[in-house]
Amino acid sequence: MPKILPEESEIVRLLPSEGMPLGALHICARQWTNAQEGIVFSVMLGKTPCEIWLLASDWQIWCEGMIGSSAPEFVDACLLFGIAEWGLSPLIAASGAKMLRSMSNPIRCSILPDQIALTFSWQIEHYQFQALLFNWPTTYFQAIAEQILPRTRPVRLLPPIAFACYVGWCLVSLSELRNISVGMGLRMQAFGNLRSGECVLLLSAGIVARVCMESEDRMKINELVQDVESLLQEERNPPECLRSLAVEIDGLPQKLLVEVGQVDISLGALRSLSEGDLLPTEARFSSEVKLRLNGRVIGLGELIGCGESFLVRISHWYLNNPEQPRIAEAEDTANT
Repeated sequence: MPKILPEESEIVRLLPSEGMPLGALHICARQWTNAQEGIVFSVMLGKTPCEIWLLASDWQIWCEGMIGSSAPEFVDACLLFGIAEWGLSPLIAASGAKMLRSMSNPIRCSILPDQIALTFSWQIEHYQFQALLFNWPTTYFQAIAEQILPRTRPVRLLPPIAFACYVGWCLVSLSELRNISVGMGLRMQAFGNLRSGECVLLLSAGIVARVCMESEDRMKINELVQDVESLLQEERNPPECLRSLAVEIDGLPQKLLVEVGQVDISLGALRSLSEGDLLPTEARFSSEVKLRLNGRVIGLGELIGCGESFLVRISHWYLNNPEQPRIAEAEDTANT
């Protein structure tokens, strides 16, 4: 299992996987799977002696590019000190450490394999550097941790839920349904004051919301009811009519809901919905209304208002009359 220094573990926990910039530096938690050869430079952080471990290949490329050689026996000590101080300058400037000439002689050192270490990287011109910190005081790592924003889990917003918006219903019998055709008008009972933007939304679990569209992006919840049937108010039969139990099938009333568009509600608002809420929403209304019977669209039409009364003029009708095919079959039989 990879090892990690206790003083670096808190920063590694806070860092995002891609790391983060720290001034001219970039810090990240890197797993060093293999033993790597490096060069160790001694520095002072305040009164604490500590070390900077630099990847040997980075040091070699830097020295050969600047002075032609990385071998200390072939390079003047003062010149080598200057090259080292220049190469480490971004890290030294960011940390406040100091290189002392008496401690500047680089030492070759290999790191242990299978460890996770806080890795500092930077660039000077086109030269890349990677470094680790050895024996640095815990207070320095705590100061870095304070500069890291707490890691937050990305929020994935669910799309809003679209609900059909109904303004009223048309009451027709089965026999009337068979005879409806394009161009006819059906009287509509409104759920509320249509001209003031009152309508009804059929929510989940059978809950119905009586709402008022104050604008295309704001909606007020006026009332929540448990069943749409409670909104479909009809005239009750007088008591004397209840004596007869015989009912003509063709006379059974059918309720056609009139849908004018859709309204989007966020999942968060839906979970805490209550009467009186004023919700931001997105409404989409159509020039044509839909007529729904038991949830299925059986026709389209145009909503026409006259004072406080409204009717739906049929523009498309999708309900087939079962008697028409039989008549055609009878004519074919007679012709043969």
